[in-house]
Amino acid sequence: MNKKEYLEKLESELGQMSYKDVRDIMADISEHFDEGVAHGKTEDEIAKGLGNPVELAKSFKEGGTVASVLQKRQAPVQNAKQKDTTASTLFVILFNLFVAIPLWIAIVTALITVGAIEVGLITGLVALIVGIPTFGNFLGAGICLAITILLVVIFVAVLLILVTKYFIIGTGKYIAWNKKIWKEGL
Repeated sequence: MNKKEYLEKLESELGQMSYKDVRDIMADISEHFDEGVAHGKTEDEIAKGLGNPVELAKSFKEGGTVASVLQKRQAPVQNAKQKDTTASTLFVILFNLFVAIPLWIAIVTALITVGAIEVGLITGLVALIVGIPTFGNFLGAGICLAITILLVVIFVAVLLILVTKYFIIGTGKYIAWNKKIWKEGL
């Protein structure tokens, strides 16, 4: 259907509306056709994009403005086009391969190392407590050292728990972000 046929059909369907409203709508739709042709579309493509003139007239009769009706008409056409997610998929793969996975491995290694240090501190504290009776004149210094090591053990344990907790939360969010980028693109 060309521009003239489409506008004639639309005008006949808008017959019950006021003359001024019909004139405004016809001018806007005619301008829409002109803009589409200027962007390289055919009149037939523009008419198909607008949909059936009877349905379009019905939208106007229900109180829709030209801008809102045209936006609703073109949204399904835009949503129907699938986004090409090839670049996004490639980005996720390369980013994970060269940045995220090595960083994740480094953080896990650091957490394991701190855990091993914690076990060493606890073992040293136990050995110190067992050996305190043999300190003789240095009993006070041994008790102070044991208390200091105990406080360091508690601090490192709390720190390890918090870092592990937020590392797990961050990993979950990162995986969700990966899935989103993979499916929807950037």
